Amino acid sequence: MNTTRILSGAVVSGLLATLAPGAAWSAAGDECVKILGYEWSGEKQSMDPADMHSGDDAYHTFAVYNRLVDVDDNFNVIPELATEWAVSDDGLTWTFTLRDGVTFHSGKAFSSADVVYTFKRLLDEATGSGAAAVLEFLDPDGITAPDPHTVKFTTKTPVVELPVLISNKFTNIVPDGATSEELRLHGDGTGPFMQEQFEPNAPVRILRKNPNYWAEGLPKADCLRITVAQEAVAAVAAIKSGQVDLMLNVDPSVIPTLQGDSSVELLETGASNSMTVSMWVDTPPFDNAKVREAMKLVVDRQAMIDTVLLGFGEPGADNPVPLGSPASFTTEAPAQDIERAKALLAEAGHPDGLKFDLYTAEGVPGMVRMAQVYAEMARPAGIDVNVVVTPAESFWDDVWLKKPIVTSAWSMRPPGQGLAVAYVQSAKWKETHWERPDYDALLQAANTTVDRDERMRTYQKAGEMLAAEGGLILPMFVHQVLALRTGCSGYVPLAQNFNLNFETLACE
Repeated sequence: MNTTRILSGAVVSGLLATLAPGAAWSAAGDECVKILGYEWSGEKQSMDPADMHSGDDAYHTFAVYNRLVDVDDNFNVIPELATEWAVSDDGLTWTFTLRDGVTFHSGKAFSSADVVYTFKRLLDEATGSGAAAVLEFLDPDGITAPDPHTVKFTTKTPVVELPVLISNKFTNIVPDGATSEELRLHGDGTGPFMQEQFEPNAPVRILRKNPNYWAEGLPKADCLRITVAQEAVAAVAAIKSGQVDLMLNVDPSVIPTLQGDSSVELLETGASNSMTVSMWVDTPPFDNAKVREAMKLVVDRQAMIDTVLLGFGEPGADNPVPLGSPASFTTEAPAQDIERAKALLAEAGHPDGLKFDLYTAEGVPGMVRMAQVYAEMARPAGIDVNVVVTPAESFWDDVWLKKPIVTSAWSMRPPGQGLAVAYVQSAKWKETHWERPDYDALLQAANTTVDRDERMRTYQKAGEMLAAEGGLILPMFVHQVLALRTGCSGYVPLAQNFNLNFETLACE
């Protein structure tokens, strides 16, 4: 395996800065609860929930806004701005009753008009939101407000999981009439914290407690100070020295350095984001199904978890549904089979193997190491992988979706969302160029299937099709590990790692 590392001058200077965390992290907002993230949107940072470029944007949007409903790790629906909901006998109309006495940070009263505007805006092609593909079951004309405290979603066919499906990461509610230009720089939500300091590509964000928050006694913290470090050693130094109170994702490589530290508590989720290798199914050599199958068979999934994640993960089966889910088509991950991979490559016209560049970046902890381990595992099958490490801050803009094979990572989602977000024909982030009308039809059928067991079987068929024929290698789901300083409490990590709830977080 060869590894090519592309490191710009800007990255070098930025890395040097992060290696001296005190220089950046002891300035403004030192009295706040200090949160350290790992993803970085750079110049594309936005306060607009419709335009969340990476997990970096979730750090502030989920503190500033609320959604109609939330979900727990089992995808049970929880009230947020809606207090109750019901579906009509024919399954076509969902009615949501809204919470009374809620105001936006600007002082505007929250009403059903804001909900209608938010969802119609997300569906509008001009908005360009990734939400459109996962909300395509909604009819814009069917989103109505019969009174200020009621919203109705009327669909053309029954959508039995509608409350779950509208709880995706883009659906935080914005004020009626707010424009993309306004929202990008000036967040105006109903959430527990208000924007005090925010500028795209700036190193620090400060959010101040909302004194009029609708949830009594919350939030616990007076303010939040949010920064980002993508260099694991610098991040660990920051939390060990007390310059950071909550580290949102600990790189697996440095977990051992924190495991005996009495000043830090480690928190672990269940199956959270997936780490993947994604290839374009319409581009040689990946346009051959036998090549794709061979590339999946070279992976020893448990060994990859043990090496890359130090055991903090669980195997995947090349689709976004975890093995333990009732929506999974299998309970066992594919086994490594080097000889079968060699035979498939020969049948595909590559008896001497393959050679290609695999593009990656440390945008998610462990992603580069995953690429390197994949290359090592592929070599015995005659697959020569040159791992190209690109700058993390530009990977999602300049490399992902622009190179024929890349590493990637996806947040945990309900089965219907996870199977749709990058794999239906209308998806904004079609990272494998997979386009199958029969696959889309399965997901559409699942949306309308009232019987839960039958719906799970339909998801299973979709997952099996994607795993067998698609361009997705999904070897593992990460168990996110977070670090919390002693003296801090009240933070509960969720498997959906973009779903951040800082309401109950407090530090002495």
